[in-house]
Amino acid sequence: ATLVGEYYFDYDGFVIIHGTDTISYTASALSFMLEGLGKAVVLTGSIIPMCEPFNDARRNLIASIMFASQLELSEVAVFFNDRLLRGNRAVKVDS
Repeated sequence: ATLVGEYYFDYDGFVIIHGTDTISYTASALSFMLEGLGKAVVLTGSIIPMCEPFNDARRNLIASIMFASQLELSEVAVFFNDRLLRGNRAVKVDS
C-alpha cells in the first residue's frame, strides 16, 4: 500500500505479483487500505512457476498488465485462472 501511494501519480495502474496462498487476504486488505482509488491495482500469481515450459504465470501476468492499464478499472482486483475478481470478494477455494 505504501508503494502504491508513493508512486500513485507516476503510473496508470499497478500489478502486484503474489503467492497464491494468501492473495485473497492481501487483496481484501488493500481494497480497504486504498479506499477512493482512481486506478487499478491488480494482484496475480500462478500455480506453475514461470520457469516451467508450460505455466499459467505468463498468461496471468500479461492479462493483469492489460487490466491494470485500463482507466475504467479503479479498484483492487485479483486476476487468476482467466477471471478478474474484486479484491474484497476473492476467496481461495482449493489449494
